[in-house]
Amino acid sequence: MPNKFKFYRYFALLLICFILVIVILSKSGLIELNIFKHDLYKHLMVIASVFALPFLGFPFSALLVAIGIEFDYIIGLVIVVAVIPLHLAISFWIVNRFFRDKIKYSPLASRFRIFDISSEKHLEYTFIFMILPVVPYAVKNYLLPASGIPFRYYFIIGWIIQSALAAPFVILGEAASSLDYLVLFALLILFPTFYFVMRKLKERYYKLIAKKEN
Repeated sequence: MPNKFKFYRYFALLLICFILVIVILSKSGLIELNIFKHDLYKHLMVIASVFALPFLGFPFSALLVAIGIEFDYIIGLVIVVAVIPLHLAISFWIVNRFFRDKIKYSPLASRFRIFDISSEKHLEYTFIFMILPVVPYAVKNYLLPASGIPFRYYFIIGWIIQSALAAPFVILGEAASSLDYLVLFALLILFPTFYFVMRKLKERYYKLIAKKEN
């Protein structure tokens, strides 16, 4: 399973890099692509993709970059902040209606010990799990509802954290679209720093699990 997550991260990273390179080349006039001309139909297609594809496990980060490219970052963030609670609510309903028992006995449930968290740790667990850098967006949305975490924790914390995590990717897309190299450079510095902080939170997560097991 860790290898699958690593492959997923590399795939998402390569996809984002590919999108950014194509956009920068197009906006610089080195290549000509009509797909970057804005129109209502394409707006709706991008929004529909951002809503639907994460349910199928498509990398959410790449879709966030696409939102930033298609819209300016303010409108893009508004769209993302509106879509994320829909993902959370629908995922919670789907899991508890159809898949909770299947997830309970899955390798993912075993790896993350999602059924081993006491009720007094639900708030901390939800926060740390939502912010883990190694877990894909869709996996977070599907695993947590199966753990017995209260909906209010899952929904409110998920909405806040996922929206905050989404913002840099939307800004990255808008910066590439507008050829704002200063912002692109700043984000290239920000992302490794951000990832280092997330790794520390990952260590905190596993300590939380270890305390439960002891």
